[in-house]
Amino acid sequence: MTMHLPRLAAPAAAAPLPLRTRLFGLGSVFGKSLHDSRRAFTVEAVLLGGVLLAVSAGVGSAYPTQRARDELVRLAHDIGPAAQGIAGKAVNVGTMGGYVEWKYGPVFLMAAAIWSILALTRTLAGEARGGSLDIVSAAPLSRRRVAAEKVAAHVALLTGVAVIMALAAWLAGAAFAKLPGDEVPLQAALGLALWIEVMALAFGGLAFLLSQFTGRAAAAWIAGFVLVAGPLLNNYRTLVPAFDPLAELTPWAWTADHLPLAGRYDWASLAPVALLAAVFLLAGVEAFARRDLGATTAFRVPGLPPLALGLRGPAGRSFGERLPLAAAWGLGVAAFGLAMAAASGSLADEFARSPELAETLHRVFPGFDLATAGGFLQLLVQLLYIVAGFAAVTLLSGWASDETSGRLEVVLAAPLSRAAWAIRTGLGVLAAIALMTAIMAAGVGVGAAIAGDDALTPMTGTLALGLFAAAIAGVGFAIGGLLRPSWASPAAAVLVVATYLIDLLAPALDLPDQVRQLALTAHLGMPMTDTWDATGVTTCLALALGGLALGVLGFTRRDLRP
Repeated sequence: MTMHLPRLAAPAAAAPLPLRTRLFGLGSVFGKSLHDSRRAFTVEAVLLGGVLLAVSAGVGSAYPTQRARDELVRLAHDIGPAAQGIAGKAVNVGTMGGYVEWKYGPVFLMAAAIWSILALTRTLAGEARGGSLDIVSAAPLSRRRVAAEKVAAHVALLTGVAVIMALAAWLAGAAFAKLPGDEVPLQAALGLALWIEVMALAFGGLAFLLSQFTGRAAAAWIAGFVLVAGPLLNNYRTLVPAFDPLAELTPWAWTADHLPLAGRYDWASLAPVALLAAVFLLAGVEAFARRDLGATTAFRVPGLPPLALGLRGPAGRSFGERLPLAAAWGLGVAAFGLAMAAASGSLADEFARSPELAETLHRVFPGFDLATAGGFLQLLVQLLYIVAGFAAVTLLSGWASDETSGRLEVVLAAPLSRAAWAIRTGLGVLAAIALMTAIMAAGVGVGAAIAGDDALTPMTGTLALGLFAAAIAGVGFAIGGLLRPSWASPAAAVLVVATYLIDLLAPALDLPDQVRQLALTAHLGMPMTDTWDATGVTTCLALALGGLALGVLGFTRRDLRP
C-alpha cells in the first residue's frame, strides 16, 4: 500500500519593500545610511543655508549705497597681495554676491568638506573598529556593495545640502539685493553649489581612501591638513615662489578662477576635481572589498618603554592611547605655524610700508595690527582656535569609547573605584592636549626664529590654543559624566562650531558687542602680542578642571551607558 505524504508548500517569496520604506532605513544599506545620517544632514543644511542667508543680509545692510560699495572695492584692492593671501582673490566685490564669494566662499567649502571627511572616515573605518560592520557583513551582501551603497548615501546627502545652498544663494539675491548687480542668477547659485560639492567630495574621498589603510583618526587629520593648507599655498604662491609647485597639486588652485557669485565661471575646472573625487571613492570601495575588516597599517614610530609612557594605570593608558592622535594634530598645526611664523616678519613689513595700507588693513581686519609680526600671528591664532577645538573633540571621542564600547565594564572589575578611573583618564586627556600644545608652540617658535623675531612671545601665545582645547574637553567631560558618554564629543563639537560662528557672524551682521562676548575666544586677549586676558584664562581653566570634577561626580552616580 503506497502512502502519499502531503507536499510542503513552497515558502512565499518576500514581497519587495516599497521605496519609501527603504529610504527610511529598511531593506537596504543605502536607506539605512540615509536614515542614520539624517540629523547630521539637517544640521549641515541649516548651518550652511542659514549662514549664507545671514551673511548676504548683512552685506546688504552694511553696504547699502553705491558709495559704500565703491569704498569696499577700493579697500579690497588696496590691501595688496600679502593680505589677499589671507582674504583670497577679490573679484567683483562691489556686488553682494562678489563680496560673499570673496570673504565667505572658502568658509562654506571647509564646513562642507569637514563634514564629508568625518562622515566618510566613520562610515566604514569607524564602524569596523566598533564592530557593527561584522553584523552587516554577515548578510548576503558583498562587501563591495555595502561600501558602494554607504558612499552613495553620503553623495546623495551632500547633493541635498548643495541644492539647499543653491536655493539659499538665489533667494538671498532676490530678497536682500540693494543695488543693481546684487541679484544672484540661478546659474551662479548652481555654480557655487556644484563647486562646494565636488571639492568636498574630493577631500572626503581622500580621507575615505586613507581610512582603509591608516584608520579613521589618521585619515581625518591628513585630509583636514591638506584641506586647510590648500588655500594658503594657492593664495601665497605669488609672494612665496616655493609654494607654487605645491599649490598646483591642490584642487584649490585648479578651481581658482571659478567664482560664480562674482560672475566668473570656469566650469571645465570642476571636471578634474570631480574625476579625482570619483577615483578616491572608487579606490576606497575596492580597498575595503579586498582587505580584512578593520585592518589598518599603522605609522611606525620609535617605541617607548611602558614606564616612560606611564602605562601602569588609567592615567598612563589614557595618555598613551591619545598620544598618536595628539602628536598628529600637534605636528600638523606646528608645520603650518612654522611656515606662517617664518613669513610673518616680511609680510608685516610689507603691510607697514604704507600708512594708507595700514588703515585699510585695520578696516578689513578690525582689532588686528597686521603691521607687526605679532599682530599677523594673532590673526592666524584666531583661525586656529577651531582646529584646536576639533582636536579636543577627537581626543574626547577616544576617551568616551571606553564606556560606549563596553570595555569599561572589564576595567572596573579590577580593584579600582569609579572616581579614580574618571579622574585619571580625564587627566590623561588633558596631558595629551598639553603635549599637542607644546608641539604647536615649538613649530611656531622655530618659524619665528627663522624670521629673526622674538620666539618666546609667540611660543607663549600658542598656549591660548591649548587653554581653549582644554576648556572644550572640560565641557565634554561634564556632558559625558552627567548624561551620556556618547554625547560628550557632539556637545563639544557644537560648542566649537558655535564659537566659530559667533566670531564669523558678529562682525558681518554688525551685531552688538554683547553677542561677540559670548565666544570664549573673545576673552583670551591677544596672546601673540603678549596681551593676555586673565578672565579668559581663568574661565578656560575653570571649565577644564570644573568640567572634569562634574563629570566625575555624575559618573559615580549613574549606571554605565552605551
